Amino acid sequence: MAKLNRRQIHDEVRALLDQHPGGLRWADVLRPVIAAHPETPSNSIRGATHLLFQGADDIVKIARGTYQLAKYAEADAADAVAQDDAVAATPVAIDTDDLYAGSVSEQDFYASFARWLMENDEVTVAGALGGGSLGGKWGTPDVIGVLKPRAQDIFKFEPQIVTAEIKATPDQPVVAFGQAVAYRLFSHKSYIVVPRTTTSDDMNRLQSLCSIHGVGLVVFTLDMDLPDYNVVVLPAVASPDMFYVNAMLDRLKGSEPKLLNRLF
Repeated sequence: MAKLNRRQIHDEVRALLDQHPGGLRWADVLRPVIAAHPETPSNSIRGATHLLFQGADDIVKIARGTYQLAKYAEADAADAVAQDDAVAATPVAIDTDDLYAGSVSEQDFYASFARWLMENDEVTVAGALGGGSLGGKWGTPDVIGVLKPRAQDIFKFEPQIVTAEIKATPDQPVVAFGQAVAYRLFSHKSYIVVPRTTTSDDMNRLQSLCSIHGVGLVVFTLDMDLPDYNVVVLPAVASPDMFYVNAMLDRLKGSEPKLLNRLF
């Protein structure tokens, strides 16, 4: 077989990525191409692949060392947006003695929890996000805020990103926990916010999981006027992964530039 030129290497890489819609790590791209074309120096394949990943518009980096064709990344993002929007807008029926009868959705509590974070000095500024506005398979926080030093503060510290996942449906604690843990990739503190009507068994499990993994746990009442947020487990401050911080902020810049400007 003849030695591959750069364009042919690029075609090989694209064809391989097309066979793996979920994306491939750098090594898993190189290995089969090098094995299939021993007549082409491996360094030539490495160099051409590096140039392709650095400059191609149709290939995106979805994680450290992991690449995916943009058409599949966009499809994944669209699916995530549709799922998150559907969950956020799902009404929860309320008919109890101490609450007004009717229905609410988790979206109804985004703004009030953002205010609660600011009122309790957890953040300096916060805003509602929610739905699937950031796209991606890892979801979008319902609330995002930033704790940053004020002009009068003597000690100037690095800004801290705080995120929250709110669930108005009491039977979704596992979903809430999974999302809140995922947000720790790009936030210094992460909260789960669940209704007080969550079963005691689920609440006990959530408390233990949150304590082990450093996620904050807050309970609230399904009343838009008086949600009465209360901390059950304080979140631990963690160091996020800067790759995912910048990836999240880049998506935020594209979807909510005004909120990005408010936060930073």
